[in-house]
Amino acid sequence: MTIFYSPARRPDDEAERQRAVDHSGFLDAGGDATLAEIVREAAALFGTPMAAISIVDRDRQWFPAEFGIGSSETPRTASFCAHAMLDPDRPMSVPDAAADDRFAGNPLVLAGPQIRYYAGFPLVAAGGQPLGALCVLDRVSGPAPTQAQILALGVLARRAIDRAAALR
Repeated sequence: MTIFYSPARRPDDEAERQRAVDHSGFLDAGGDATLAEIVREAAALFGTPMAAISIVDRDRQWFPAEFGIGSSETPRTASFCAHAMLDPDRPMSVPDAAADDRFAGNPLVLAGPQIRYYAGFPLVAAGGQPLGALCVLDRVSGPAPTQAQILALGVLARRAIDRAAALR
């Protein structure tokens, strides 16, 4: 049996979205202590060993802050957050990535970090363009997030957007 995965499509307004990414402040925010704290809070909120602020750049997914992943970027084609940002008005959850056709053959599922659980809240620029997501990850599958977790993740996502804007 062959296992496939589906990289996220690029939004129709990709050029405008990329300009928003370039001007967001996130691409120069690596190592910021406030963003690192936001990521740790997200992981604690969900009880997961991994979390990140993921900015979907031209051909990569860049983590200006990450916890437990051990990498600062992955290819955009493997990005869960590139899927999440396609509906910037709604968080996305994947309780078991190995059982989800979009992700079952994804290299981030099959090899390191061996993602099984994902929840992400889109990071959206003031102009409405999606930049990426604040996400939590686990190596084991889990339940869909509670409404309280989603609301709290949304608050943390807003804090991340505000912090990146302050760093510009």
